[in-house]
Amino acid sequence: MSDSGKRFNFKSVVYGFLSFILGFLLFLLSVCLVLKFTFFSKDFMLESMANSGYYEMTKDELCDELQDLGHASGLPDEFFDDFVRGLDMVEIERTYISAFYTGSSELVDTDKFKQSLIDAVNVYIDENNIDNKKADENSILHFVNEASSIYVKTVKIPFFEVLAKYIKNVDTPLTVAVIGIAAAVLAVAAIIFFTNRYKHRRYRYLTYGLGAGFLSVAVVPIVVYSSGIIPKINLATRSLYNLFVGYFNSLFMYFWIFAGILLFLSVIGFVVYRQKYLKAIGR
Repeated sequence: MSDSGKRFNFKSVVYGFLSFILGFLLFLLSVCLVLKFTFFSKDFMLESMANSGYYEMTKDELCDELQDLGHASGLPDEFFDDFVRGLDMVEIERTYISAFYTGSSELVDTDKFKQSLIDAVNVYIDENNIDNKKADENSILHFVNEASSIYVKTVKIPFFEVLAKYIKNVDTPLTVAVIGIAAAVLAVAAIIFFTNRYKHRRYRYLTYGLGAGFLSVAVVPIVVYSSGIIPKINLATRSLYNLFVGYFNSLFMYFWIFAGILLFLSVIGFVVYRQKYLKAIGR
C-alpha cells in the first residue's frame, strides 16, 4: 500500500472517530435539553397536570376520601361536596409544584386547609343547631387533623416528592452542562469542517455525526415504548396514573422532536455532500 493510501486510511479513522464523538455529544445535548424543558420546567409539569385532567380528578378523589371520614363523624356527603367544591385545586397544586423548584422544605401547606375546614364545620354546627357537647373542640380538631392527612396524601405526587430535593440543586449544573456540551459540539464540528481539505468530505463526516446523533436520540423512546413499561405502571389513584402516563408521553415527544431535527439536518448534510462529491469527480 502506498504512503498516500496509508495517510488516507488514517485520516478516515480519525474523522470517523470525530463523527462518533459528534454524534455522542449531540445525544448528550439532546438529553440535557429534554430534561431542561421537561423535568426541570415547572410550566411543563403544570401543563401536564392540566392536560391529564389532574385537577378535577384529585378534587373527586379528595371528596370521596373525606366523605368516608365524615361518615364516622356524622357529617353528610353534601357537606364535603360543598367544601371541596370551594377549594381552588389549581392554585393549591400550583403552589405545591412551585415548592419543588424553589427548594422549599414544606411542600404541602395545610394551615389554610385546616382553618377553612374548621370554619366550615363551625358554620354547619351553627346552622343545624348541633349540641356543642356532641361537637367539642377536641373532637373537631381530631377530625380536622385526620382530614388534613387525607388532603396532604391527595395533593402529593409521590414520584416527584422523592426527587424534589434534587431539582433545585441540579438545575444550575444542568444549564452549565448544556452550554458546555453545545460548545463542544461546535468545536468538534469546526474541526471536521475546517481541517478537511476536500469540501465533500467535510459534509460527509458531519452527516455521519448528525446521523449517529439521530439514531441514539431516537432509540430512547423506541426502547421505552417497546418495553411497554409506561402503561403497566401501578399507581394508587387514577389521577396519578393519568398524570404519569401523560407526563412521560409528553417527555418522550421531546426526544422525537430532537431526533427529527437531527434527521432533518443529516438529510441536508447528505444532499450537500452528494452535490460536492459529484462536483469533485467532475459529474
